[in-house]
Amino acid sequence: MGAMWDWITAHWDEEWARFIEGLLLLLIAIALAAVVRRTARNQLKRTHVDPQVILLVSRMAYLATVLLGIIAFFTRWFGNSALVFGGFGFFALAVSLAFQDILKNFIAGLFLLLERPFRIGDEITVDNHTGVVENIEMRTTTLRTSDGEEVLTPNSLVYTGTIINRTKYPTRLFTLTAKVPSNVAVDGVLERLREQLKSRPEIAKDPAPYVGLQPNVDGGLTLEVRYWLDYRRNDPLAVQAAVGQQIYQAIQSSK
Repeated sequence: MGAMWDWITAHWDEEWARFIEGLLLLLIAIALAAVVRRTARNQLKRTHVDPQVILLVSRMAYLATVLLGIIAFFTRWFGNSALVFGGFGFFALAVSLAFQDILKNFIAGLFLLLERPFRIGDEITVDNHTGVVENIEMRTTTLRTSDGEEVLTPNSLVYTGTIINRTKYPTRLFTLTAKVPSNVAVDGVLERLREQLKSRPEIAKDPAPYVGLQPNVDGGLTLEVRYWLDYRRNDPLAVQAAVGQQIYQAIQSSK
């Protein structure tokens, strides 16, 4: 009886020793993964690589290092690499079934970084939300709206949904309207506004700005101004305010 107890105690101590050694390997791998991610990010930033490529490469390097640490932990603990790899397959299947939504969002996030339908810093509309892309995380895509709100949209919804990229092209169409009083000579207003808009350096010359009239349901007229603007080099709100002021002055001077 005593010999059996000694055998169990010896093997139990050996089991704990392997477990602690494997745990140390896992902790070292996690610490190393953080260093690898930070090093990869810094090296890629120095070469001016696209931010989304930096995010993808650093994230994959981190996950690969942690995965190697997990495999090393179980291999050292059980002492049989074939058993670990076989069990790992069953474990991965169980996890994928239990956390389908999380896994789906994670994979969708990787495809968003690979295919790049938009970039970090672009203004997009997805799921009826419009905002600037702040980050593409493991589970969600983070948007910052013009009101200063944070919108977290699941990556799977972003990837499978309709995306409107509002900053894909360098110029964007802006439209202003104003109701024309009945005592205003519209011909003079149209010509004067057209020349003023053409002379503004921030407004694109091709296509040329449009100034026209639209009938109202009440029988009056609405002045419509459309122009293209390089919003990356000019403040759209400032230009819009200046054009609105010109429209007002043109209407008032024609009374």
